[in-house]
Amino acid sequence: MKFSNTVLFLPAWYPNRTHASIGSFIRSHAEALSKQIQVHVLHVCGDEQARRLFELEQSLVNGVETYVLYYRKPASKTKLALLRKAILHGVALFYAYYLYRKNQPRPGVFHVHVLSRSALVPFTLNLFTKTPYYISEHWSRYVPEDGSYKGYLRKAFTKAVVKRSRGLSAVTAYLGTHLQNHALSHPNFKVISNVVRELFVKAPFHNLPVAETGYFVHVSNFARDVKNVLMILEMAKIMQQQNIPFKLVMVGDGDELEAAQAFATREALGNVVFTGFLYDDALLSIMQNAKALVMFSHYETQSVVALESLTLGVPVISSAVGGLAEIVNEQNGILVEPKNTSALVAAIKMFLDTGNRFDRLAIRQAALKKYSPEVIAQEFLDFYKAGTEL
Repeated sequence: MKFSNTVLFLPAWYPNRTHASIGSFIRSHAEALSKQIQVHVLHVCGDEQARRLFELEQSLVNGVETYVLYYRKPASKTKLALLRKAILHGVALFYAYYLYRKNQPRPGVFHVHVLSRSALVPFTLNLFTKTPYYISEHWSRYVPEDGSYKGYLRKAFTKAVVKRSRGLSAVTAYLGTHLQNHALSHPNFKVISNVVRELFVKAPFHNLPVAETGYFVHVSNFARDVKNVLMILEMAKIMQQQNIPFKLVMVGDGDELEAAQAFATREALGNVVFTGFLYDDALLSIMQNAKALVMFSHYETQSVVALESLTLGVPVISSAVGGLAEIVNEQNGILVEPKNTSALVAAIKMFLDTGNRFDRLAIRQAALKKYSPEVIAQEFLDFYKAGTEL
């Protein structure tokens, strides 16, 4: 049987024609690793607008051979439609791999990103061929604040998938702890961070002083019950009421964008600007010229935008939750008590008074040593090597 040296990524989330940004952090992993070895991506995605039952699209994206199989997803949300969707997705996973194999030899390694159904193909093949597969988990469903990891069958299958794998990684120790709390452990367990894209790594360094002019920035998907954007706006309201020079640029869109805009209008917040979704150079420019990034999430597995901010040398003011509490410290930002608006206000005031104490170049250099593509790529290679020694 012919094998290749290719690592085939099998992500549950990946940028596609239905959602351009979903799973972009997994694409960044693929692109980082592709600088060292050959990486292909095979992704299955439902699309209500698909003209045929199955449609395969192949493309070369930043050096990564990418295959996306779309299946015609039912628009209905009835139980019967959801069952049909689940069956279609399972069939599509195997059909996608069949089409991939018509053009490519069997990969040397499978790498599953986000459990559980994305592991169906490598788990099944491993029963017969012993082709190794590894797992990287990003999903917050295992943490108590989310709590969506439920169901006997799901848990049983997930445990079986992890047990037969050659290794399990998580983007933070925080997520890894909660995986272990659900009996998802492995002798080859590694914490492998998200990676910062080359765009941020190669960006020119801006060593900006903290002055009354300038702005703070928040970047997120405005996810309801996660990003806590309304409490961030409460902080902006208090700053305005106290006549403190303060400006906040809110970047992104999502569930709570309309509610956030309505709040800002109702309270006549002259110190808040909404930009909508920004990407690449537009996002880079906004972030690198900011005084600090402000995050006030209820929970986070890590936060790629915080890594990007630190890589630019921009300090982070954040709630002390999850993976954020692992990356923000006294040298690169300020951690505050979660859900405490007064604490966030105090942190912003402290930053305005003492923000010049942060060494932005040192923040950037420390982040590059941890989150740059070559560093993360080597960690994946070490992860694979450790799996071969089991």
